[in-house]
Amino acid sequence: MSAAHAVPLLETRALSMRFGGVVAVDNVSLTVAEGELRCLIGPNGAGKSTFFKCLTGQLRPSSGRILWRGRDITGADSFAIARLGIGIKTQVPSLFDGLSVLESVVLAVRRLHSEATSRARAVAALARLEIEHLAGRQVGLLAHGQRQLVELAMVVAPEPGLIILDEPTAGMSAEETRRAAELIRELNRRHTIIVVEHDMQFIRSIASAVTVFHQGRVLMEDRVERVLADPRVRDVYLGKSAERAKIPA
Repeated sequence: MSAAHAVPLLETRALSMRFGGVVAVDNVSLTVAEGELRCLIGPNGAGKSTFFKCLTGQLRPSSGRILWRGRDITGADSFAIARLGIGIKTQVPSLFDGLSVLESVVLAVRRLHSEATSRARAVAALARLEIEHLAGRQVGLLAHGQRQLVELAMVVAPEPGLIILDEPTAGMSAEETRRAAELIRELNRRHTIIVVEHDMQFIRSIASAVTVFHQGRVLMEDRVERVLADPRVRDVYLGKSAERAKIPA
């Protein structure tokens, strides 16, 4: 199959999510190709987090379809989606505080592989994220930024085809955020990645293609430079704080 006619890795078709009379996601059609690094941005209330929850099986869409490699997975639960090869990292780390870092990552792989394979993949994931020195540490004693990296290792270790990250730098320091950007770019060499984020400076450091959400719909989709320069994005996303945020026009 030629690249022009290749089946997208992930696709949504007219996806909508309604809560009573409130339309949180409104007729969103999105296509993500194999190997892509796509960023979904928008102000609070734009619908991006609800869209994330629909993609990851936390919410069942009111209408529309979600396709994974051409297969309809609309309404599948999070466990089934993970088994398809989609790694999910939520905004707040979901970890077992009583386990060691290595035990936590092994556990994330164990549902799919043998003990020996799980351990090998866990060790490799910690090395890729440069946190192998934390392997024996108890998770509950780690700092917030370290916990974020441990959960990322848990997502990476099973070698998913797609990684979806919801605000991966939430609560991180400037240095941790810089390092996270480097890690995401490195991971993109082997994984397709979708990042749901609101930090425009962070997006600028990692993104090539950006989809902007506003009021539940896709406002625009383009290269990051064009998105950041677009007056509509500056108006709906940054508003009067655009100049203070020092986003280049």
